[in-house]
Amino acid sequence: MGRGLLTPEVKEEIRRRVDLVALISQHAALKRAGRYYKGLCPFHQEKTPSFYVDPDRGLFHCFGCGAGGDLFDFVMRTGNLTFMEAAQELARRAGVPLETSPEAAQQASERERLYRALDAAREYYEAQLRGREGERARAYLRRRGVAPEVAGRFHLGYAPPGWERLLASLSHKGYEATVLERAGLVQARQGSGYFDVFRDRLIFPITDLQERTVAFGGRALDDAQPVYLNSRESPVFTKGRVLYALPAARDAIRDAGEALVVEGYMDALACHQFGFRHAVASLGTALTADQVALLRRFASRVILVYDSDQAGEAATERGLAVFEDADVAARVAVLPAGEDPDSFLRRAGPEAFARLLATALPMFDYRVERAQRRHDVRTREGKIALADEVLTVIQTVTHPVRQAEYLRALAERLDIPEDALRQRLRARARPGRTAAGKEGQEVPPGPDRAREQAERLVLHVMVQEPDRRRAVARALTAEAFALPAHRALAAALLAAPEADAVALREALDDEAAALLAHLALAPPPVTDRDKERAIADALRYLVHVEPAAEQRRRLWEALQAAQQSGN
Repeated sequence: MGRGLLTPEVKEEIRRRVDLVALISQHAALKRAGRYYKGLCPFHQEKTPSFYVDPDRGLFHCFGCGAGGDLFDFVMRTGNLTFMEAAQELARRAGVPLETSPEAAQQASERERLYRALDAAREYYEAQLRGREGERARAYLRRRGVAPEVAGRFHLGYAPPGWERLLASLSHKGYEATVLERAGLVQARQGSGYFDVFRDRLIFPITDLQERTVAFGGRALDDAQPVYLNSRESPVFTKGRVLYALPAARDAIRDAGEALVVEGYMDALACHQFGFRHAVASLGTALTADQVALLRRFASRVILVYDSDQAGEAATERGLAVFEDADVAARVAVLPAGEDPDSFLRRAGPEAFARLLATALPMFDYRVERAQRRHDVRTREGKIALADEVLTVIQTVTHPVRQAEYLRALAERLDIPEDALRQRLRARARPGRTAAGKEGQEVPPGPDRAREQAERLVLHVMVQEPDRRRAVARALTAEAFALPAHRALAAALLAAPEADAVALREALDDEAAALLAHLALAPPPVTDRDKERAIADALRYLVHVEPAAEQRRRLWEALQAAQQSGN
């Protein structure tokens, strides 16, 4: 839900009543540093403070991870909330009546109905597990070694057999079948009526960071297929944005600075039961970028412990690629053949599992170890084949320092000169191809570093010195800015020459808002002595030099198109 669904007067009153420094101090220790406050960032692990709060402008920004915005953004990030949910929390804290647009009120009411229905379903399933019919599920938990305390802590339940048991119970309590369907609890029959989605299954409630029930997983107790069944997605549940057991694990993850990621519900429960309370599960699917972003808020390091079968290895590979893209340091703990974390813990014990985690391989070493199993490096052909396979992985690494480190490590491991591997890596790249181009087609570079620096300097001046905005507006328009976030922020600044940072935030998307917070708190990129000349040079570059370069780029593209068409 967007910011426009809340009236400007209510947003301003919330900002007036809520002390941003006091709010953030509940999550991070802040110390005054001149006009700002600074401390360790609550969104990523760091040893040197790079997180700044500007109480006058009402903004925060981390120069380490890039997080930034206003008090609404902060509450959204810390609680994984929508804007309206964050607004409700802040309004409650400030004692402000929440006046919303009719659309916002309707959407909030719909989500609240779903949360209530899901909580009622969780209570129903828990009661069924404790009741007479729940003996089958309790016997299953005993066989799997799940302690009653763990079952209670994670609110495990039981969906009894029968097609309309949950439906009848919740309907009797006043829940409409259409609401239960939208929550993923029942499914419409062909023709008319509804039936329960979960029947004769052990139930695992899935909760968000506010510990609200958003979905369920169900495990069959017989030969029914599928063995595991998850709720379908709903307005309150997106599978790739939730991690099982994260609400229970987040404090332990913060304390350890590290998260343990397993595949399934039973793996996560076993880890918590044996003392590894920093474990979460990816709901039995490959990790997504959203899940990794969620983890990054609590830890900068991750250990993957997936099943040792072929599917688990494939899921590990996919997960490592996501961690690589997110610049998260991931390691892989390799289980013995045929084991998963649950079975290994119950067979070998927590001490052996701790030793396994201590020997977890960094992601590059894990990939090389896997590749090495497929090639005989005692032969010249095997060594070359292994090098080529690993170079395929190195090619995908965008971080230049990490790529260089991987090349060095591969050279040492295979006893091949590093220069030879680097030449091979270059040779494997398709000639004349860039990220924006096609094979055999030369593409001129896009906006260069000089342009980016010029744009940021002009934006910095407009953010820090609002009285200069009209002068900049006489020289150029927002279209002079090439990068999308730069262009969006420039458009807002030029359209509102007297607006403060908080008012500007309302017109921006998250990326442009983070840029605004960065520029509002960042020191000037040039000294006072050089500032006027630097600003004049930047404006001249954007007004005269860069448009000419852009015109040449467009001419180049037209020539390439003509060559391709044979004209």
